[in-house]
Amino acid sequence: MRFNVCHIISIFIMLAISLSFTTRAAEWSASTDDGVRFETADGKFKAKLGGRLQFDGAKFDDDKTPLKDDWIVRRARLSLRADIFSDWRVSLQYDLADREERVHSLWLRYTGFKKNHITVGQFQEPFGLEDATSSNTIIFMERSLVNTLVPGTNVGFSLHRWAKQWSLNTGAFWETYIEDSDPFSAREGYGLSGRLTFAPIIQSHNVLHLGASVSYRVPDESKRTRFRTQLETDVSEERLISTGRIRNVNTFYSAGLEGLVLAGRFTLQGEYIRTTVYRSSDRDDETFAGGYLLASVFLTQDRRRYSSRSGAFGGVKPKNGSVWELAVRSSYLDLNSSTGNVTRGKQVNLSWGINWYLHQRLRFMLNYIQVNTDKEAGDDDPNIWQLRAQVAI
Repeated sequence: MRFNVCHIISIFIMLAISLSFTTRAAEWSASTDDGVRFETADGKFKAKLGGRLQFDGAKFDDDKTPLKDDWIVRRARLSLRADIFSDWRVSLQYDLADREERVHSLWLRYTGFKKNHITVGQFQEPFGLEDATSSNTIIFMERSLVNTLVPGTNVGFSLHRWAKQWSLNTGAFWETYIEDSDPFSAREGYGLSGRLTFAPIIQSHNVLHLGASVSYRVPDESKRTRFRTQLETDVSEERLISTGRIRNVNTFYSAGLEGLVLAGRFTLQGEYIRTTVYRSSDRDDETFAGGYLLASVFLTQDRRRYSSRSGAFGGVKPKNGSVWELAVRSSYLDLNSSTGNVTRGKQVNLSWGINWYLHQRLRFMLNYIQVNTDKEAGDDDPNIWQLRAQVAI
């Protein structure tokens, strides 16, 4: 399913771009003001080439599970976005650092309706604030523990509508929540996801944002699923908590609540997600939950930019020279089910962060993470220092 859909869209993108350049070969111009941009004289074809490079290193103070210090290329993405014939947009992100799934996203979008978009392809399901925020602009190096309950990037289509103070994004998708090379967890299914956001306060320096998300999934004929998380670092692939294989699954349902306050140079953000796995009649249903709360402050008068269209904040544009930001986050994920049938552990992380923005395209990040697990996960409590150098165009 995934390969076929992406393959068809890839062919369409290449044909459309080739046609545009062929028919207007003498009429286009190029600039490098914001990435590498191309545009025809009549404005009917626009294209932007960009990318991001994130280089991570981590030092572990391990407890019971051995963890290896290392450096990795976290992301090395090339991107292409093009507007074709005014009403169509295509986007491709290709990750050179991902050996298993190089095509991160690939979609085709119709933009001809006012404040409405229709998108088809491989992209992020509409669910949650943290997942809606680009990896270029998230406050910590990795998303929180609860992100394991978020659908993520899958194949499907969505309808997105927005106004000045709200947005609604819904869609249907055909891949499971789990994204890795394990044959067990890569099974297909189908599901529905939606996210509603509302910002009762939107001012130049102050924003109050509220949101809710739901996702409903039916697994394939295997009727199995699993939830597990890493340590809020990608340098190590070790996982201290995991539900293991949950069998006889009919459906599973996730619901999330989110909130965001931007007050000048201060940010306060949090989410709570609860997932219930509904099993066949002779099996108990299982419920798992998690969440996070973070706060950050700039040491200068800089601030984040908020978009009611996406229901998330964008990057930071330093006003005068470099910018420093301090942040703290507490996150948890509880994989001990409400019935007691699945007792695979609870993990709580306390993270401290320093971000140094030298330019809106260049930043360095330093995170210190204190990991704590319960007795079901072996009382394994490592500490992590990690550093990132990031360039984004």
